[in-house]
Amino acid sequence: MNQNKLTFQSENLVVDYISFKFQYLDNFTQTEIANYLLKLGFNSYQESGKLAKPRKESILVSFQNKCEVIFVADNPYWNGTMLHFSGLNAFVFYALV
Repeated sequence: MNQNKLTFQSENLVVDYISFKFQYLDNFTQTEIANYLLKLGFNSYQESGKLAKPRKESILVSFQNKCEVIFVADNPYWNGTMLHFSGLNAFVFYALV
């Protein structure tokens, strides 16, 4: 049987958005994730999901890092925290995975 190997590149697909939902994410675990992502080149920020125009608040930031990840908390539709990579940030994260 001949199987085709499908990849994002072979199908001209681009990763534009990746998110992970956590039902419960305590501060210690969030800091551990942010530290890990900082080492990979991602600055970490936090936003409230309840605000119409959320403000990004720094969690861990290094001027050397070019990518970012957003921790979205206080979502009005579900309990928990979302780890959100968008645009080029999602593409870079996917390439690392």
